[in-house]
Amino acid sequence: MRIRVGGTMAPVPIPHTAKEIADDLTRRIGAGEFPRGARLPTYDALAAEYGSARRTVARAVDTLKAHGIVVGVPGSGTYVAEA
Repeated sequence: MRIRVGGTMAPVPIPHTAKEIADDLTRRIGAGEFPRGARLPTYDALAAEYGSARRTVARAVDTLKAHGIVVGVPGSGTYVAEA
């Protein structure tokens, strides 16, 4: 799909799925971009980075929580699990 931007046609970014985001975050954690105990960016920041809805990011993070990869700390954020 393409849209008109300033007289030219530009591709419309396709939002990432929750699975793609979860897979990418897992890869980034494994690569050390987010080391153990590190706080992940906010859902809003991740949504902007991935070009997806905040809810899609939340589903991806929920998947990581279910697998014990990250933990949520109410009122503080989401952190890479220590072990």
